[in-house]
Amino acid sequence: MDSQNASPQPNREQAVQHIAEAHKILSQLRQEAGKHSAMDEAVREAIQRLEMALAMLSVKTGGMF
Repeated sequence: MDSQNASPQPNREQAVQHIAEAHKILSQLRQEAGKHSAMDEAVREAIQRLEMALAMLSVKTGGMF
């Protein structure tokens, strides 16, 4: 496949925006989880790991929250 027919790569600004939006959603979920003492520990851990992954991705794309 030649480069003219390749699908365009999302630009850095789009990536940073998506990361920022995902981080905001995860932050809201973390706040909601704090309100529910019965929240499953696995869900809390998943949120934490996703936040860490987003932070690493943010650094790689040059985004800042």
